[in-house]
Amino acid sequence: MKERIRQLHNHRIFSLLFWLIAIFVAIVMMPNTSDMIQTKGQPQLANNSQPMVARSMQNTWGRNISGTYKVTAVFNNPNGKLSAAQQANINKTVQRLSEKQKTYGIQSIQTMTTNPAAKSQFYSKDGSTETIQLAIAQNQGDFRTLAKQLRTQIRTSGLSTYLTSPELVNDAANENISRVTTFTAILGFILSLLIIGVIFKSLIAPLISTLSMLMMYAVSLGIINNLADHTSFPYSEYLPLLTLLLTLVLGTLGHYYLFNAFKQSVADGQEPEEATIHSVHSIRNFLLILGGALTIIFASFYAFGFSTIRAMSGLAIVTVVTIIGLYTIAPIFMQLLGDRFFWPAVDLPSQPHRFWNWMARFGLWQPFIAIIAVLYVVGPFAILYRDNLNFSAAKTVAPTNEAVAGMRVLNAHFGEGKATPVTVYIKNKDRVDNEKALLQIDNLTTKLKSMPGVAGVTSLTQPNGQPMNEYYVNTQLNQMNMTLKGATDQLTQLQSDLKGNRSDLSQVKLSESADKLDSLVSRTNRLSDDTSTVRSQVSQVAGRASVSQSASASRRVRNYQRLLNLVSSQLQTVESNMRVLNDEATSAGNTGQSVQSNVSDYAAQVSSVKSSLKKTTNSMNGLIKSYNNIYSYLSALQASDAAKVYYITPEQLTGMQFQQSLSDNTSQDYKTTQLQVYLKHSASSHNNAATIKQLQAEVKTQLQGTSLGQAKVAYTGQPVVQNTVEHSVRTNAGWVMLTIGIITFLIIALISGSVLQPIYWLASLVLAVMGGVQLAQLTSHFMSGDPSFNWQVPFIAFVPLLVINTSLLIQLAISYRFRDSSLMDWLEPGVSSLGQTLRYQLFTTIVICLVLFSANFAPLTQAGLIILFATVIFDIILPIIVTSVGKLTVTLPSMRPHLKRHAK
Repeated sequence: MKERIRQLHNHRIFSLLFWLIAIFVAIVMMPNTSDMIQTKGQPQLANNSQPMVARSMQNTWGRNISGTYKVTAVFNNPNGKLSAAQQANINKTVQRLSEKQKTYGIQSIQTMTTNPAAKSQFYSKDGSTETIQLAIAQNQGDFRTLAKQLRTQIRTSGLSTYLTSPELVNDAANENISRVTTFTAILGFILSLLIIGVIFKSLIAPLISTLSMLMMYAVSLGIINNLADHTSFPYSEYLPLLTLLLTLVLGTLGHYYLFNAFKQSVADGQEPEEATIHSVHSIRNFLLILGGALTIIFASFYAFGFSTIRAMSGLAIVTVVTIIGLYTIAPIFMQLLGDRFFWPAVDLPSQPHRFWNWMARFGLWQPFIAIIAVLYVVGPFAILYRDNLNFSAAKTVAPTNEAVAGMRVLNAHFGEGKATPVTVYIKNKDRVDNEKALLQIDNLTTKLKSMPGVAGVTSLTQPNGQPMNEYYVNTQLNQMNMTLKGATDQLTQLQSDLKGNRSDLSQVKLSESADKLDSLVSRTNRLSDDTSTVRSQVSQVAGRASVSQSASASRRVRNYQRLLNLVSSQLQTVESNMRVLNDEATSAGNTGQSVQSNVSDYAAQVSSVKSSLKKTTNSMNGLIKSYNNIYSYLSALQASDAAKVYYITPEQLTGMQFQQSLSDNTSQDYKTTQLQVYLKHSASSHNNAATIKQLQAEVKTQLQGTSLGQAKVAYTGQPVVQNTVEHSVRTNAGWVMLTIGIITFLIIALISGSVLQPIYWLASLVLAVMGGVQLAQLTSHFMSGDPSFNWQVPFIAFVPLLVINTSLLIQLAISYRFRDSSLMDWLEPGVSSLGQTLRYQLFTTIVICLVLFSANFAPLTQAGLIILFATVIFDIILPIIVTSVGKLTVTLPSMRPHLKRHAK
């Protein structure tokens, strides 16, 4: 039994069983990669980031829209204005959606009919486009399936219809990435056959190599997907693609070294088992060092907070699985097949890699000239490098996609920023449906509208993006002035009547005058009330003007109030006297017995009335003059900037129009409100970062020291999300490069036993990568017209570049460490000996780039260009730098003895 187990172990049957079980488990238990990309692929922002804080506010909003995302249905008539029939069809579509709200999880439907105060936000100025906004429950189910169903429901006869939102654009980008990953995997494994087949002129070896890499890829992806699905392990939309690229590049290079060693052992006459063991041992140190270096570098990414970078730590798992697979899968078939492994075994004479030999000689010939030539040719591209990244998913999606097309229609008819507004949430500890809070919200709205880069702002006080005149003091003053003018005219007429009555008093005249005075008293009382209101409003307005203006306005109003009260009192006395006189005159006319006595009394009363009327007339003259002064002052105040103040009366607060705005722009507890800020540029514009920064500073400044000064403010919207991602990328990018550089340097320095030489080698790599990125940008700009790269492109290019160039540097370090001669004697043969390996690495690089180019996906094409240019540049300048710097390391200290201690 032990002998049989030993034989099974010697024939590597246990390794085969292990991988078969691993493949079975990986396939059976692997979560769907497309679903993983859709649900977990987007960058996960920190909980304290602005979009996440805003999301928590929105989730507690109430009004049936908590925990929802918004999508916009766009109805466009490409031939001009919407006709009455087309408008009727849109209304039918809205009705159809209303009837199926529960089916599709629609929590609210907002149209220009339900929001008449915000009509311009739903209906374009040219009349050709109308929108409706749908709030969809996040727990409704698969977002992609739901979107397809809603697209069917909004189809409207005679119109072009679109369903769009930033979430739909992101989902379309994820769908593209999923499709491209599948295509790249198929093409990559097919071309991997070509690489090994061409190198070894064999049919069996490439089949074994491809089968081995398929198994590594499936197991690696299964582990990563299960970790992300069942734990909090980070995930990114490009992680499956990066897993594929790492498996292909590292697997192809590893199989090349393994098969090359096996071929040499078989050629030396060794038995298959012995040749297999020998070939595995011969590459063991190199693969362990390379695998260990890559594992440490990738694992270090887990320390970063940004999810996309952190997710790349999963590549450490891929590296470990691939290294284990290189040691265990292919050797099973190598030992089984022996020399038939390379059937049909066409041997071609190998030729030295002359190019590297020429570059090495050039560096040895004139070191300073060689270094200057490298800096002169490559340096400008590296120095002129500009970080020109875009963070918009829309640029990775075809223009024909409905979500992208709908966004473009919105931008064309409503403004560039219409499809992706910035939402500002303000959460106060008290309710905001009061005059003080509304004044601050309106001031903030007006201020933000005047900012450069802002096209418009809608808010609780300006739901249509424009001030509502009836809620401003100047409009209210205008109405007050009209009332005051009418009262002044009536007083002037009454004054004229009183003058006539004073000279012609009779019972009838007295009665009429009494009635008029009664009316005058009533009007005076109303004017007194109105004057109190005017005083209040003038005080509020004057409060925004200077202190001296405030005191003057208040003093005038108090004087007018006292004068008005005096006139009112006098008028009431006159009215009372005239009523008594009228009653006595009536009694005198009916009672003849006391005529003489009554006539006497009547004469006395007439004299008293005349005296009272004279005083009233004089007072009325002053009152009319005072009212004219008030009218003139309020007219001037109305025309001034001080009167352009938001003031909503208690009656207006309960009005239907304002209540609709409250429902649309405040939370259910009335403590949180929102402002929609529409930028002048689309979300993909680089100008938005500065605008958002200025926007945040302006909001903070405007609210500071007001009744909303302690309110919690948060920002969201696609421009803010992209700005947050951009900030995270730029903040972490330098640390990522530093981490990679330090780890690589320590490993290369440890292997080579040198400190100075690895610095030069890594400097060459940095120079090559920066130059390659700039050349790739110029080429991409020439080919596509777009000067920017998607922000994920450097991460995609990073993996193949790291594997290929790290493996080359490790070989160089091993050769340097274990050289049998002096540095000068080693430089040319040592560097030239790597040329043959470099030839196949370059071939592998070109094939990988062809795979990326064939995907016809902009980010992969751009990444392929970076990989190609950077690798070619590095392969050209590395032999020059190694030999020239190596020679200077020896010759300079001999000229200056004090430099000898720095030679290594």
